[in-house]
Amino acid sequence: MVTGFRFPEITAETLSGKKKTLPDAAKGAPALIVVAFVREAQDMIDSWVIPIKEEFKGREKIVIYEIPVIRSAIWRPMRIMIDGGMRSGIPEADHDYVMTVYGSASELTEPLEIADPTSAYLYLIDRNGIIRWEGRDFAETQTLFRLREMIHKCLRQGINTKEEGERNKTVPLP
Repeated sequence: MVTGFRFPEITAETLSGKKKTLPDAAKGAPALIVVAFVREAQDMIDSWVIPIKEEFKGREKIVIYEIPVIRSAIWRPMRIMIDGGMRSGIPEADHDYVMTVYGSASELTEPLEIADPTSAYLYLIDRNGIIRWEGRDFAETQTLFRLREMIHKCLRQGINTKEEGERNKTVPLP
């Protein structure tokens, strides 16, 4: 288990062409980070992401990053075609949040203890990049409930931090 540790730093280009580094790109808001190595994991990803997007859409600030990992260097020269295919199947509003990694991705697999490349892996990080929840494979009612609960807790953490900062401001005497 990697809960309680900082999410490992990973830099990749998004489908919109921006270079981003996680977890810093998500700083200030909780983020659900999804890592997958095979296209067949998409149904697993959707079983988590669709209900979370529905519940938090427009109400709360939570960011969802998907990191498809293409491990074989053979595919790197075809990156433009691969990314183009993904762009056509993913809504444009999500392009800033899909970061494709081409290569071994050992900077993810080792610290996150990823062993089975046929599974989807999910990590909820708080506003400081600390992993607060982790899951894999298909969502089940109980694990999805725990994820929602933890997202709400992370969102309250941000509110409490802001309120504490406001309380600690000194007010000048008249």
